Order: sequence, then structure tokens, then C-alpha cells
Amino acid sequence: MKIYESINLAIMENEKSIDDWELNSLAWELYWWVDFFNIAFYKDQPVPIPVISFSRTKISSLGHYVIGRNAFGIKENINLNTAHLNRPSWEILSTLLHETCHSWEHCYIIQENKTKTWYHSKAYREKMLSFGILCNEKGHHKEIGDPFVFLLKKHGVFFGSNTIIDGTIKISPRTKPKGKSKLKKWTCGCTNIRVAVKEFEAKCLKCGNKFELVS
Repeated sequence: MKIYESINLAIMENEKSIDDWELNSLAWELYWWVDFFNIAFYKDQPVPIPVISFSRTKISSLGHYVIGRNAFGIKENINLNTAHLNRPSWEILSTLLHETCHSWEHCYIIQENKTKTWYHSKAYREKMLSFGILCNEKGHHKEIGDPFVFLLKKHGVFFGSNTIIDGTIKISPRTKPKGKSKLKKWTCGCTNIRVAVKEFEAKCLKCGNKFELVS
């Protein structure tokens, strides 16, 4: 199968070449790892070259694979949530591998056995396990081990103080992250409300007091 569309290749080269973009180095590195994953893991079932985008999405999401084509008509779009780019390299790479596995699934697994909505199919989970990553039906990583850990260490990825026992890292359950709400609290004395506008002029119909911003 053809492993890229011309637009994907053009966007990849653009992301790797522009030196006035703060994510240039990260993009270059991640595209290298996609090639490496194809060689080391996917082998005779390579995933297409994706367009790797970086934008802030809901705080609970580390990244996502766009099924079909995105708003620009581009196929094979993997987005990494910029809210979580401060994680260690091995964690970002495990997310990248996770999303490329969705691409593999949509390329090679028959329709009735593919992941639907948030559910991660048996075929998907078995493929991830072959890489050394145990994940549940919601896609949460529970354990990360060899060959993923071995190959990343071999290529200079540092795992820090994480406890690796028999080549396996136990992943602690993630606490539900909290996003930064734009809603501000205002009160009239008898009623509290939250609004997103910077300037808010209103009076309470119950007590007649003007709403004031709660600092």
C-alpha cells in the first residue's frame, strides 16, 4: 500500500525545515520515530506517514488520531495535545505509538473488528501488547515494557527514576486532570453566578444589588 499522500509529505518537510517554530525539533524527532516504529514494530504492515499536528484539546486527552480526513481534507492526522508536551520523551513516544496503532488498525483490520468511539478493540489491544504496552478498553496504558522499553533505551531515550522491573514500568492510574476554566465568579450577595466575559454589568432581580467580581 502507498504509505503517504503528497500533501502529508509536504507538510512533514515543512514542519521539519522551519527554524522559527518552537516545535520544529520535536516535530523532526517524532517523524523520525514514526519511521522507526514502521521498521521495528509494523514491519510488513507499515502505517502511512501521518501529519503530526500540535494543538490544545480537552485536558484529559494526550493525543488523538483523526479517523478519515480532517477539516483540511488531510488523511492520517495525529494530533498531540500541547497541554501535555512537557512530559518525558518516553511518555510522548508511547502516545505517538498509541496513535499510530489506530492508523494501523484502520488500514489493516476489517470494519466490524475496529475500534468504535472510545472503545479500544481486542485487535488494537493485542497489537499494542506486541509492542510491550498493555492498555485497557479505554486505551489507558497500564504497563509499558519490552520491546518498547528496550528499543527506546537502545536509542538513547532516558527513563529517569521510573522503576523498571524485568523491563516493565507499572503505570499509576491517572488522576483526572483539571482544565483552566475561563468562567469567573460574580456575586450580588444573595446569588453567585459564573460568566466568561471580562466585563459583566447586571443587577440581581431578587435583591437589586449589582453583581461584583469575586477576586
